[in-house]
Amino acid sequence: MAFSDYIYMNGNIILYKDACLSIYDRGFLYGDGFFTTIRSDKGKLFFFKEHIWRLKRSCKIFKIRFPSSIEDISIFKQLLEVNKLNKCCAVVKVIITRGKKVEPGLPYGDSPTYIITANSYNPPYEKYKKGWYLISFDMPRLSPIAAYKSLNYLYNMWAREHALEQGADEVVLIGNNGFVTETSVGTILFFKDGKWFTPYGDYILPGITIKMLGNIWAQKGIIIKHKKTTLTELIDSDQIWILNSLIGIMPVSRLNDHIFIPIDNWQYADMCREELWNYAINYV
Repeated sequence: MAFSDYIYMNGNIILYKDACLSIYDRGFLYGDGFFTTIRSDKGKLFFFKEHIWRLKRSCKIFKIRFPSSIEDISIFKQLLEVNKLNKCCAVVKVIITRGKKVEPGLPYGDSPTYIITANSYNPPYEKYKKGWYLISFDMPRLSPIAAYKSLNYLYNMWAREHALEQGADEVVLIGNNGFVTETSVGTILFFKDGKWFTPYGDYILPGITIKMLGNIWAQKGIIIKHKKTTLTELIDSDQIWILNSLIGIMPVSRLNDHIFIPIDNWQYADMCREELWNYAINYV
């Protein structure tokens, strides 16, 4: 992915090569901050308010002042325009850190560092056809920070690297209680005995994509149930999807040694993904 020329940083749109971050910024030192990733298509930011609300909530809980300009969607549209991304698919990322603070603990971040980037995005069309190969990751995540999209993302990248080293696309994360939580980049949704489920438990990031799909399905009488799920139960399901803000819905073709036969499941995933994107385009 080629980086775009311009970013938004601390109130101004600037060339990314001119951006400066203090070595004493707590985001750099400790991963003390949060982020969210938004899909944009032809200048439309998908589920913008939901992303900003989740980011704002995290900042409030961890005592970081939320910059008001981050709530201004026109800033995002300007950034897309100057980077010539307002007529294509793009990935927009918002990052907020506590800024420079020398006090211990979590001193109030009254002067946060905040950055918005926008870069072109090519959806994984070939992977939609083949489905993802998943493997389980046996190093449990113990931190409650996992319930927030923090900059402490090393565990997720470590887990994803484990998958890539094994020739897989993604990992299924297991909590310290032995139950499935999510993947390194998305929410798990699975189908069993005519019903849809998503894993339930502590320290799971509240996914925006599954929430929006749930809104669509609720109008049709389809309910997504939360369920404590073991790895065995997940493997025994009829089909699995992975959801996140960029890919939308990705069907799973294999989990460890178990292969899921596509049949018509791929077509249904494609249909729901398109329905989700159409919903996003018209969503206010």
